[in-house]
Amino acid sequence: MNQDYVRRIQENISIPYDKALILSENGEIVKIKKNENWLSEGGEANKLAFIIQGAMRSYVMNEKGEEINLLLQVNQDFIGDYESCISGKKASFYIKALIDTELFVISKKSIDQLGCQDAFWIDFKTKMSDYAFLEAKRRIEDLLLFTPEERYLNLVKKSQEVLQKIPQKYISTYLGITPQSLSRIRKRIMK
Repeated sequence: MNQDYVRRIQENISIPYDKALILSENGEIVKIKKNENWLSEGGEANKLAFIIQGAMRSYVMNEKGEEINLLLQVNQDFIGDYESCISGKKASFYIKALIDTELFVISKKSIDQLGCQDAFWIDFKTKMSDYAFLEAKRRIEDLLLFTPEERYLNLVKKSQEVLQKIPQKYISTYLGITPQSLSRIRKRIMK
């Protein structure tokens, strides 16, 4: 892997350069085209990824065949079916690129092997678990404690640039509202 990617991994994941080099040797850069699935329900969920650049959505299909967005993840977020990755069960949802996206992907096996070699990687794995927990907690709090307008504003704070590239129908289902309600929220905010 070239030095530019190693530096990007180092900067984005906030680890020392020598650790980023080791990590880069144990993972790979993957480019996902817009609307391409990175993970499918029922597939092997034995890897995790870090979004270097782009946007992904995690979603399930309900009994009517409608897609319900669970997460919208953008630059510098970790993605994956963390529960399936640690339990060994099949993936319980889909992860699809919303725009052309570049990921750094590492397998659970590689992370486990690194942990056996150096305590740094045990701490790294713990931080990944903590991140997954905090992201799930934040999502639950968003849905329970905030109005749709507040949820939208929180999403804008996270990544306004990427949100401009995501179709409104995905943003609205993530917020738990209709596209028409999202349009009204956007109009109120613009005033």
